[in-house]
Amino acid sequence: MIDARIDDKSHTGQIILKPNASFSWAANLYLLYSLMGISLAIGIGFATMGAWMILPYSVLELSTLAVCIYVCVKNCNRQEVITVHEHEVRVEKGIRTPSETWNFHRLWAKFLVKPAKHPWEGQTVSIASHGKELELGSFLSRRDKLQLIACLKRVVPPTS
Repeated sequence: MIDARIDDKSHTGQIILKPNASFSWAANLYLLYSLMGISLAIGIGFATMGAWMILPYSVLELSTLAVCIYVCVKNCNRQEVITVHEHEVRVEKGIRTPSETWNFHRLWAKFLVKPAKHPWEGQTVSIASHGKELELGSFLSRRDKLQLIACLKRVVPPTS
């Protein structure tokens, strides 16, 4: 998902990149609680028939599922913020707050678009300056990467 606020006159602005979070945290908890209820009902049913060893494995299975859901939701909450000022390009990556920040001098920075390695993949978008290269939006879909490229073209001033 891309949220762009760009001033076309000054070629400055902010582009926020987020992964597609198709399931909210509440929906994930509903799924987890539903599976816990079903598993608990089956486990208790087998325990009353004498097969009590099913319950520990059921708890282990649901604990693993809960950890996997947490990791997926955490990764879906990460974001990248690209801020283009008059003399600087800043890229911030993080989950709730920026955990990593890169600053590039605008005159020396270049946005690079590399072709896809496979027809199903999207192009690779990155920013490079002084021998350093940073990939942007690695989690975006092919359609979102095309939208990102269109936004980046708006912040790059036309050469005369």
